[in-house]
This record gives sequence, structure tokens and C-alpha cells, in this order.
Amino acid sequence: MLVAGVVGACAADKPTAPTAPLSLRNPSAPLGGTSRFDLGRFTGDWVTRACLGPCGATVSFTQSLTGAVIETDTSGSRAYLPGNLGILRATEGDDILVVMWVDEGFRTAVVGTADGRRAAILDRQATGGADRITAAREILDFNGWDISQLRRVK
Repeated sequence: MLVAGVVGACAADKPTAPTAPLSLRNPSAPLGGTSRFDLGRFTGDWVTRACLGPCGATVSFTQSLTGAVIETDTSGSRAYLPGNLGILRATEGDDILVVMWVDEGFRTAVVGTADGRRAAILDRQATGGADRITAAREILDFNGWDISQLRRVK
């Protein structure tokens, strides 16, 4: 406890950036994973084309020897246990990452946390696929995300 108090006191001396809203989605809207989810096809490198909340320009999903899904981006790595319909539950803590949609070719995906703190449109390429990006925006909107706050990632 003493350490937390000292860290908190130091942090109070520094100006802070505005905090992100607790949730970037309407919690009363349905949030569902895709029945098309296939972990083998989902793993690999992705480019973040647009996001809500914190995100990095790229993200990678790998599968560990124990079957966990490891999400790695500029903020670090998080491990999830895959479930039905693209629902990935954190191995530590209570985070849930939902794969809401992937196109048939697994070129574009929409992911977001169940608590509404972050979501992203991911693609295998940095450009192209305008029709898929449009569809991904519609999926975010349908799942209750505030797409007015969606920002492009370069």
C-alpha cells in the first residue's frame, strides 16, 4: 500500500491526458462473436486500419503450445483462451476479446473488448479492401460501438 501511495503522489504532480470514456459502446446493444471464427486462419499479422480506444498500428495473434491465443501489439502481450464464436477470455483477469466479424478470406476482421474499452478494424494489408472496411464499420455500429469516435491508424 505504501508503494501505491508514493506512486500516486508522484503522478499527481504531472499533468494528465484526458481519460478515455469507460466504454465506447452502448452496453445495452448486443455484442456477439462470429460463427466464422477459425483460430488457425485468424493467427498471424494484422494492420490496424481504424480503432476506438487504445491501439497500435499492428497486432499479431499467435497460438501457444498450450492452446492460448497471444495478442501482441505496441502495448505488450495478452493471453486468451479461445471459446466458441470468436470469444477469447483472458488467462489472467476478466478481459474478454470478441472477434465480431471476419470476411470469408480472413483478410479483414473486427475485434473489441466486451467491456467496450477498445475495438479495431484489422486487415492483412495497409491499403485496399474498401468494401470490407465499410462492412467492418457497419459491424461495429451494429454491435453498439460509437463509430463517430473511430479513427484511422497510419
